[in-house]
Amino acid sequence: MAVEITMPQLSDTMDQGTILTWLKKEGDTVDRGDELAEVGTDKADLPIESFYQGTLLKIYAAEGTTVQVGEVIAVVGEAGEAVPEKSTGGAAAASSEPAAQASSSVPSPAPSSTPAPTPAPAAAAPVNGSQPDRIKASPLAKKLAASKGLDLSSVQGSGEGGRIVKRDVESAGQGSAGAAMAVGAAAATATGIAAVAQSQQPAVQAAPLSASSQPLSRMRQTIAARMVEATTTIPHFYLTSAIEMDGVVKLRKSLKSLPHYEGLTFNHVIIKAVALALRKFPRINAFYAEGNMVQPGNVNIGIITAVEDGLLIPVLKNADQAHLADIVDDAKGLVNRARTGRPKGDDLTGASFCISNVGALPIESFTAVISPGNGGILAVGQIADEVVASSGEPSVKKIMRVTLSVDHRIIDGVMGAEFLAELKTLLEDPVLLLA
Repeated sequence: MAVEITMPQLSDTMDQGTILTWLKKEGDTVDRGDELAEVGTDKADLPIESFYQGTLLKIYAAEGTTVQVGEVIAVVGEAGEAVPEKSTGGAAAASSEPAAQASSSVPSPAPSSTPAPTPAPAAAAPVNGSQPDRIKASPLAKKLAASKGLDLSSVQGSGEGGRIVKRDVESAGQGSAGAAMAVGAAAATATGIAAVAQSQQPAVQAAPLSASSQPLSRMRQTIAARMVEATTTIPHFYLTSAIEMDGVVKLRKSLKSLPHYEGLTFNHVIIKAVALALRKFPRINAFYAEGNMVQPGNVNIGIITAVEDGLLIPVLKNADQAHLADIVDDAKGLVNRARTGRPKGDDLTGASFCISNVGALPIESFTAVISPGNGGILAVGQIADEVVASSGEPSVKKIMRVTLSVDHRIIDGVMGAEFLAELKTLLEDPVLLLA
């Protein structure tokens, strides 16, 4: 019997996908688990696998077509079987335009132009049109001014009718000498500063930055929309706790040399501790939806992972039930597939709580934005040496700060504080994680 293949939801944020390549063609035999097509989503290019065995009878969505989640894209059945009429499955009609052509218009920046140079100001005209040889001055004053290099037009005369006399030149000369000395000193200082600045300039001048405007990638568009949704619809509040990590440092050092703990990181230990704390305080694992508090039946930890031009959130399913060694193995696979752009079909779905860890960088603490569909997220900073009081004496400890962001519609301060207290207990006595 023929079955319809619909566009699956391959990530928690996906509402449509673009058929990039059909890996099977009409008439090909299909087995369970075979990859039928590669689909471009808002986060990554992912394969669609067949859950049925038979023959690919009909392809409804051509390569380059954008299709809504739930819409029929193909039919699998027995060879020679009549192809049923395509049903809509309640989904919106597919877009017939290739994804490459469906992009938002972004205005180009206006061409830059070099402003016309400002004309230099004209030289000031002599006051009243007077010239030096027509200035009223005694012969002795003129001779003395010439010997001093003094411009008589700058001298105020005290003689009859404003005539410049000897004493006026002598007085002006003293002032000019002082001014000349000040100017000389300033010039010398400026020259010295310029020389120092010149000596400190790099041998090669950096090229000027170029202005540009370009459309956001699909991933960045999705991130932008989700962050606006989260910050405008989810009332966040934050709780920060400082956790001593000396025990975790020792635990990791002891375990990472064992074959089944190869690649053990601090984040793997934190994931395990968070999962156990969520099991004890399941309210932090819940989320708000249309006036209801939805309590998931699983503790699925989303590991926020940086990729080129954005973030992906591979999801570690049932983390509270997994042994630490299994978390190491599963998390490594999830993150590696995300970073190489080849996540599996269900890698990016089902997160009930997320962890954002920037501990590899010198960041003491930060706050993270809750992913829509979750009720909380934990932001993890670096582990660093700090002097703390221990039994009344100063002591150096490995300290890590974590900040819990929660949705205040369903989670209150006491609930969040109890969760962080449990997390602190587990990490400061990490043998509890192996029980």
